[in-house]
Amino acid sequence: MTLRDPIYPAQTASYDSRLRVFLNQEAYYFSSMESKKRFLSDPTRYSGPVTDPVTQKRFQPTPRSPRADFRGRTYFFESDLTKRRFLTAPTTYYVRREN
Repeated sequence: MTLRDPIYPAQTASYDSRLRVFLNQEAYYFSSMESKKRFLSDPTRYSGPVTDPVTQKRFQPTPRSPRADFRGRTYFFESDLTKRRFLTAPTTYYVRREN
């Protein structure tokens, strides 16, 4: 399976863990550090739909979406309510996928 870089779709992404970003429950792979940095500067622009860790519903995050960081991962939420629920017990909803 060939992975495409979400910033530069014509380029093949690497499985190198240094070129990987977790956003909610999704993993994104990049072809270069420059591409990864560009994604991190505006993840909602490039991510596509993500899964709310509390409700498990898919939604398209925007720059205004509630967000929180936990254990090195950024999470976006479909509402302030789900963000609050997450923050009261983040380990209940925390999902760590390595691949």
